[in-house]
Amino acid sequence: MINLVVNETRKLIFRKSFYVYLALIFVLTLAAGSLQVYFSQQSAEYTVEENGKSVTKTLKKEEPLFTFDDEGKPVTNLEDAMLLSRDRYLIASKKDKLEHPEELKSAKNELAYYEKYYESGVTPITSNNGGQSAGSFFASLAGMLSIVNMVVVIVASISVASEFSDGTIKLLLIRPFKRSQILLSKFIVCLLFGAFVTLFTMLSAGIVGLILFPVQSFMLPASASLGAVSAIKAAGMLAATNYLLIVFYSAISLMISAVFRSQALAVGIGMLTVFASSIINGMLMIAIPKWPILKWSIFNLLNVNTFSQGGVMPGELSLMQTSVALLGYSLVIYLATTFIFKKRDIALT
Repeated sequence: MINLVVNETRKLIFRKSFYVYLALIFVLTLAAGSLQVYFSQQSAEYTVEENGKSVTKTLKKEEPLFTFDDEGKPVTNLEDAMLLSRDRYLIASKKDKLEHPEELKSAKNELAYYEKYYESGVTPITSNNGGQSAGSFFASLAGMLSIVNMVVVIVASISVASEFSDGTIKLLLIRPFKRSQILLSKFIVCLLFGAFVTLFTMLSAGIVGLILFPVQSFMLPASASLGAVSAIKAAGMLAATNYLLIVFYSAISLMISAVFRSQALAVGIGMLTVFASSIINGMLMIAIPKWPILKWSIFNLLNVNTFSQGGVMPGELSLMQTSVALLGYSLVIYLATTFIFKKRDIALT
């Protein structure tokens, strides 16, 4: 079994496409960072009422912009921002928690964010004094996880289909291994590849962040929406929740690969699954309040990255519930794939 995994890993690494994927991720990460730097060059504008007229003013560049007060004026002092956040938290805490859960959570996280920076004696990087810090860019993994998932889908989709199209499936099956072992080895390699690409993306985001953005400790909070959670922890949380998606996408793509002989068709259907999920998710957010059972649908569970971004899952599922359900779906799909692969008539290929 170990020999099978090693062999599949070698086949993957020795493909030129493996290095193309890595280069693509790094280039896109660099491009994403460069675009964010470019758009952060604009000075912040705000509107105030003067003598009954709306007047647009521009905040001095390099001056931090934390938030706006109740009169719409910019708050540029960290201590003032912290005190304002504390007032907002006290107001939110007096409201009905059931009717305004998000408002209370948002106010609490914002307060924790400013308090952490104030205690550390560091001024947060905002949209007006650098755009974002290297840590904040790293925490979001440069928004590259969608690309990572698509790359994993491509690799998993062609893992079995390529054996048929290249005519190597018979050579593989005459070896003293069961079909279930062959399929399992491919699944393991897909998961290992997903883990490697995720780590590579984290490394790329860290390097690009340090090159393009103001450098602050990665142990400082990443964003106000996450409260006092450090940038490095936020990145780890995002990578972990996204890995659940990688497990599912690997399982479903492997099944598609086992069913279809054509690599192009397998990849096309795999990519369609990824893109269709985002469209269906939008409809589910409307439907779940009316039909709560839909919260357990696989498309809703694919919102698992919401947890790492400080959000709430549609249907108010917990991280544990979402994780178990996603892994359960993945297991069922993998078992179905094993059954299909065992019954596949290789002589007809």
